[in-house]
Amino acid sequence: MNENAQPSGPAALNMVSEKIHPTLFIALGGTGMKVNIRLRRRILNAIWGGNNQVQQIADFPLVQFINFDLDAGEVTQDGKSIKTDVLAEQVAFTSEEKIIEPLNLSKYTHSMDELNRHREVAEWFPLTPDKIRALGIDPSKGAGQIRALSRLYFYDKYPVIRDKLRDKVGRLLANIGGNADKLKKLGLEIDPGKIRIVISGSAAGGTGSGSFLDMGYLAKAILKEHNIAGKVDLFFVLPGGFHAYNTERVQANGYAALMELETSMRGNRLVKHWDATDNLFIDNRPYDDVYIIDNSNVAQAKTSDQEDVYEMLSDVLFTDFTSQDFANKKRSIAVNQNQHKIRSYTVRLPQDYGDDTELRFPCSYSSLGQAVLDTQIDARQNVRLSRQVQQMLKAFFGIANASANDNRPTDRERDDFLREQLNVTPRTFTELPDFLSKVELTLATGEFTHYQIADDLLLVEGDNSITAQIEQKVEALFERLHSGGADKDQWLTHVREIQQQLERDTKGSNIDSAERNHEVRIKENRQRRLAELVREDALPEKLFRRLDDDERGGLDYTLALVEMLKDRLENEGSGIIPALEKNAARFKELAEKLESSELAREFERLKETTGGGLMARLSGKDKQAETVLTQVKDTLRDSLLFYVRHVAAREAAQLLRELSDWLGRKESVDQSGRAVWNGFVGRLQDGRNAVDQLLRRIETDISKIDASIKEKHATLIPLALVQNSEEQPVDGAQVREWAKDAFKDFGGSKTLFGKLQDEEGQEELLSKLRAKAVQQLPRQTQGTDPLLSALAALTPDEQREKFRQLLQRAMPWTPLNLTGGFGIGKDRYTCLVGVQDANEFKRTYGAMLGQCLPQGTGMTAGQIQFVESGTPGKLICFTELSGFPLPALTPLPTYLASYRKESTTIPLHSHKRISQFVQPIQFTQEQYRQFAEDFKLYLHAVVMGVLRRNPSERYELMIDQDYFSVGDEFAIRQNGLNQLQRKDIEDQLRQRYEQLRSPQQLAAMVALFEDLRRGAYKPQMRQDEIGVSSLYQTFPYKIAELLKNEYDNRLKRQAPDNAERLVEQARALLQQFTEPVSGSRADVYRDEVHDEHSEKRTLLKDFFTSGWLDSLFQPAASTAPVAAPMPGMAPPPPPGAAGMVPPPVAAPQYSYHLSVAGTNYGPYTTSQLQQYVQTGQVTRDSLLWREGMAAWLGAGQIAELAHLFAPTPAAAPPVGTPPPVAPMAPPPVN
Repeated sequence: MNENAQPSGPAALNMVSEKIHPTLFIALGGTGMKVNIRLRRRILNAIWGGNNQVQQIADFPLVQFINFDLDAGEVTQDGKSIKTDVLAEQVAFTSEEKIIEPLNLSKYTHSMDELNRHREVAEWFPLTPDKIRALGIDPSKGAGQIRALSRLYFYDKYPVIRDKLRDKVGRLLANIGGNADKLKKLGLEIDPGKIRIVISGSAAGGTGSGSFLDMGYLAKAILKEHNIAGKVDLFFVLPGGFHAYNTERVQANGYAALMELETSMRGNRLVKHWDATDNLFIDNRPYDDVYIIDNSNVAQAKTSDQEDVYEMLSDVLFTDFTSQDFANKKRSIAVNQNQHKIRSYTVRLPQDYGDDTELRFPCSYSSLGQAVLDTQIDARQNVRLSRQVQQMLKAFFGIANASANDNRPTDRERDDFLREQLNVTPRTFTELPDFLSKVELTLATGEFTHYQIADDLLLVEGDNSITAQIEQKVEALFERLHSGGADKDQWLTHVREIQQQLERDTKGSNIDSAERNHEVRIKENRQRRLAELVREDALPEKLFRRLDDDERGGLDYTLALVEMLKDRLENEGSGIIPALEKNAARFKELAEKLESSELAREFERLKETTGGGLMARLSGKDKQAETVLTQVKDTLRDSLLFYVRHVAAREAAQLLRELSDWLGRKESVDQSGRAVWNGFVGRLQDGRNAVDQLLRRIETDISKIDASIKEKHATLIPLALVQNSEEQPVDGAQVREWAKDAFKDFGGSKTLFGKLQDEEGQEELLSKLRAKAVQQLPRQTQGTDPLLSALAALTPDEQREKFRQLLQRAMPWTPLNLTGGFGIGKDRYTCLVGVQDANEFKRTYGAMLGQCLPQGTGMTAGQIQFVESGTPGKLICFTELSGFPLPALTPLPTYLASYRKESTTIPLHSHKRISQFVQPIQFTQEQYRQFAEDFKLYLHAVVMGVLRRNPSERYELMIDQDYFSVGDEFAIRQNGLNQLQRKDIEDQLRQRYEQLRSPQQLAAMVALFEDLRRGAYKPQMRQDEIGVSSLYQTFPYKIAELLKNEYDNRLKRQAPDNAERLVEQARALLQQFTEPVSGSRADVYRDEVHDEHSEKRTLLKDFFTSGWLDSLFQPAASTAPVAAPMPGMAPPPPPGAAGMVPPPVAAPQYSYHLSVAGTNYGPYTTSQLQQYVQTGQVTRDSLLWREGMAAWLGAGQIAELAHLFAPTPAAAPPVGTPPPVAPMAPPPVN
């Protein structure tokens, strides 16, 4: 029973609405990993908020995960291949989520000295170095079903574990505050003030079974540290499904784990600390709720495949992350069913020990089950949505299917693009010069094809051109020469000067290379033209328009067009760039031939015709010179014109080459054999890759959903979907129109490509397409749930069979004894049926469903609640059984047998002091009778002094001058006494019992056992459900009371008239005839006694000395005119006893401190000092001090102690050791 639980009155029955709690999932060992891997898979498979999927677990802000294991082996979901599982990488735990590190076992177990160096470990670790070597333990292979090894791993990695929990809780808190938009998008409504921690593992193995308690205590401490109102829940899988893993060992481990769990859930804190420097508050109980799960359930259903258990558990945990009525109601169950979990199951002992002597087991445990009837319409519809999103992407970006590739550019479209966008227009060049001299031409041998782009580079400002400038300049210079009056014999000189000037204007000079000659200006034209072409609003814009063209465009089309353009430009055999380069060489050849051959010939002729004097005029040379001068002018002009054509053709080739480089070049080949480009093609290719990646992502989503559709497990019951009509194929043009409408706010492909480069942009585009796809889905006929249609298609017998399977498999998966008087009634069940249009389903099938409830569970149709799920085509049945005790588990006797067998070969517990752990099983009445008799014998022997408590907290018995341990009180309570030792205890106890003859001794025993039950086993005050207080009287209390009553009855038979008075006297004298059993406060379970309970007390040895106790009780002699002595004072001396000093009358009771060799002992009563005087340990000269004395005095100097030193005939008892010094010291000895 939980002493801290609040009373549960009528108000506790009100339903509490619970929103989603951000959750930290801690997976312990293999079982925890397998459950949580499946949970992660469900999160990724689900459609959130209507049309959103989560791509990575990190994108789901409500969960964090920790994978704790000792086994470093990589594990995935059973039955899943990493190569074929599309979700293998996404569902796998990341390195940041794992705590899987090597354990250096020798650090602790190399020797006992090494172990003792680590105090926190040494005080509990049950494995010795010799045992570890004998067992051949290798921690690198996991815990090896050795529970203590896992706990050692927890202690060893404690700083890492603690910091990881702090980090994960901190992230959940940060996610709550910083992801409001994402939560809204996912359709999740959270409770921001709470965090839930869910720990899952098995009781059967080593890792989970050995660390689950420490992990629970730490999780609670971390929540407390953050001042968070949260809860920590345990999902604990029993050994039933692990029959292939050394059956007896896993059953023994399971029993040991349940013993420890039961002990901790009673409020007995099993952990002090993991690090003495920590300042964490550790709760008395490690968990708020504990769910026990196995491979069989309360309806006798059983699965031989443990995977079914993992699937069911992950399904249960997953449904907590929705905001529909079903999930909200489900989350409310734990709150509203707490009224059952705070109760106890009581086991009455045989009536020999009293009518109300009982043992109590807390009903702190729950179990659950969940099964689903599913048409899987939501999954199939999600596949359809994803296919439509794929089609829209392909249609919008013009990505051809493998089977259809008819949208490829033609050569004409390529040439048109070159002509329209680059002005690459071919023409035949026919302006070849007529050479008068004999020259041999190797290139310019005839007409050839030239391109307008080269002529464009000769254009300058306005409509002017470089060729026109050259012609004008040549004409002007020669006209000036002709009309300038220069002597004709100087013409040649002047012509050479004109040639130099024109060549400088055209080609530049070696002196001033920076002057803007015609060649420089052509280069500038080329650079300017390139910049104009590659500007975003020029050629890129034209290409993106092609990409966005509905009829003749698209991504594939544009990529192909660019590749065709590049080929047309660069092809060595037919490319435009090689042609321009060849034309440049032709023009250069012509220019050089004109300059070197033709112009040189004309210069010679000019020289011959420019002789001076009358003879030259008479001979007609003057006229001939003018003709030659005209020919020189034409030749020089043509030479310069062909030179600039050479430069223009060369620069045009360079322009196109640079433009081709800007378009891109192949750099490498990707894994699929496709060329990888840079430049603009690379930009398009990046866009294509981003689209492909998005398409692959959608294909992965489809594969995920398909895989989920194919998943089969016991708690998934499929229903055949009734198809109303076949899906109609959608026209490609229509699909593109949908996509254009979805993307209308973004602009063209250029903008979309930019968005595809980051995850946020991809999500935005997908969201638009999904929303559009949802709009295009055929509307469901109002009121026709596919689930109802699927059920209506079945016969009544088939319907009943489906419902029978559903309810049987949805029952809580724990093997429980429901008829053994454990109080498991219908009120402890909650059954939720989540379905769309719950009222209609209840009206149609509610009665039939109620008739299909499995027999023998105790649940009735009245427990079934129909709740809206908001999910068409699917029915979820969730059942929880809240508040049962562990003895109700039917496999416990089998587990106990394995436990007893395995415990002889290997330590099964996570602590070497196994006696502190309670038994979770209910024994037979005969067994309880023996346990009660043994415990009664033990208590009797302790108070009689037959058993003494040693420093190791065990009780021991002297046999033949040697002490033998009988175990501590916990061990005796749980297992009883050893049969041989029981006889020895009985024999010694009988001897002392027979010495109890006087009424005073019997009264003393009554007072002692009364003090035992009211002091050492002081009961707690508890309130029941309606607020009534009562004493919680536990088993030890009742046994002590039984012993007290036995002595009381004997006293009343022997001294009926004085019994009550003697008991009152004994109560007053208790401190004088008993002494405390040091350390015995630790003998009790904390949940059974009051915090202020005392130590046990045992009889002094003098108690059995004849007359000793009587002297304490003896009233004043009737003949003596003095009052009876006060308690603690010696009786007055007998009459006539000469030399004896009578004690003072009505002297107060003092306590004295004793100083021996500078060490202080005490305080002691007068009675105790009398014993030490008799043994010689205290003499007249011994220094004593009591409150009220100014200084230490010799015992003989203290008047009230003078009677202690009078001669006495009594024999002295054996010498003993004074009790330890009291915490309050007397003044120092002078």
